Amino acid sequence: MTLHGHTRIELTDVHTGAVEVAEKDNIITNAVANIFNGYGGSLNTAMLLWRGEQDDPNGPKDLVSMFYGGLILYDTAIGADPETVFAPAEAGVTGTAMVNLVNTTTNTTRGSANLTETNIDPMNGVATFVYEFATNQGNGVIQSVCLTHPQGAYYSEMVDAPNAAATLAGKLNFGGALGGDRLLTGILSTEFYPTTERGVVLYADPANDEAVAGRVDAENAVLELRHHCLGLHSLDLFRRDALGGWDSLTETETLDIADFLQCTTANAGKYCRLCFDAEADKIYLVSTPEGSTIAAGGVIKVRAYDRQTHKAKDYTVPNNTGGALRGTVSEAKSTPLNGTVYGGSLYMTAPSTYQIYRFPLADPTDVQAVTMHGDDLQCLSDAHDGRIYCYYRTRGVVLNTARNELFSCEAAGYDNSTSGFATTVPVLGEPVTPLRRFYSESRVRTERVLRANYLATVNDLPKAVEKTADKTMKVIYTLRKGV
Repeated sequence: MTLHGHTRIELTDVHTGAVEVAEKDNIITNAVANIFNGYGGSLNTAMLLWRGEQDDPNGPKDLVSMFYGGLILYDTAIGADPETVFAPAEAGVTGTAMVNLVNTTTNTTRGSANLTETNIDPMNGVATFVYEFATNQGNGVIQSVCLTHPQGAYYSEMVDAPNAAATLAGKLNFGGALGGDRLLTGILSTEFYPTTERGVVLYADPANDEAVAGRVDAENAVLELRHHCLGLHSLDLFRRDALGGWDSLTETETLDIADFLQCTTANAGKYCRLCFDAEADKIYLVSTPEGSTIAAGGVIKVRAYDRQTHKAKDYTVPNNTGGALRGTVSEAKSTPLNGTVYGGSLYMTAPSTYQIYRFPLADPTDVQAVTMHGDDLQCLSDAHDGRIYCYYRTRGVVLNTARNELFSCEAAGYDNSTSGFATTVPVLGEPVTPLRRFYSESRVRTERVLRANYLATVNDLPKAVEKTADKTMKVIYTLRKGV
């Protein structure tokens, strides 16, 4: 099915009544098609169940609203490539809105749905979303207008976002996780440290029907890459899926790491870290010296592996921050940011203030302190398209790597008082629906999830418009089924 979209923005001067209009047709990206056709063609029917009955009485009751019922306004043109399914980090968020929801919070980035004029007409194949912004909402430059998942509106980057309501946390938990489809993955459990028996799931590869886990064998100085069959195209009735079994091991590769680890004692698992950057297509092994902190002048080692060739390149990162850094880099169940490599940079944190430092691997001496705005990002939930995310229980935090700046947002977290934080496992070729690795029932589980701030449509305006405190704004976005 093809869709045609059109955007109309009306800016009304509250003093003169003059109306400025900007309108343009949009492109439909491949984001929603990828959600339905991804993961080996295994459609997760659980994603169709979120219609608002369970967690949100105002949630979408139709599929158009469910996948296109959010609005994000950017200050930068996004482009006309349908493969662009997330905004680049250089694009700042000017405004957001969500279908069926009137903004009653202090968030001045988010506007409100016009409940009277919004009209979903499935019989005639037309959906008209109407959003309104008061004089104090959505102010700034607008260059691109995009539709997204309804919950994508909660990812607006702000210096000081209001805390999310208690109902939001449960809503994002259900909608963001798409209800889960754990039996599809066959990799239900893993352990915390890369030195333990099963290691850490690095990525899933639907094309090869496998998931790859990494395990550091410190005693024998090797890195094991363990390939497990995902079983997307077959079903083994005797596999222990319900118990999280790892009976699907098909191959183990070993890579020499002699003289790389800085700690080889029984505590080695706390001082090494494995992570995978899908955008760079690289596996990273991080090594720190044993101890709770890394003193000024201490050294962090980073080894980057090409995922396909396993060709390695080493980096020596000096602690030239002038103070101590946290020494432990293992994920454990709290998945700390400390020791993460993403976008060509190593991220480390101070032990007491949690100040974030960025070490570009191209020049590890060029340490950069992240602008924090009085907030912190201690735990890693996700990293993609130039942004690093953490979803706390009351609101989310976003590190924009293009701006080297920390923002907050309204997206609440997956975690609860017993589960610990969750982090994502990339799925090759499928950026919209990664896996989520989370702690539950004394072990780590994996399920398919949705990055809710995808771009379902992109409409770069003919020229940028500016919303100011002297203007109200109405955004009318029409989607029509093609013939």
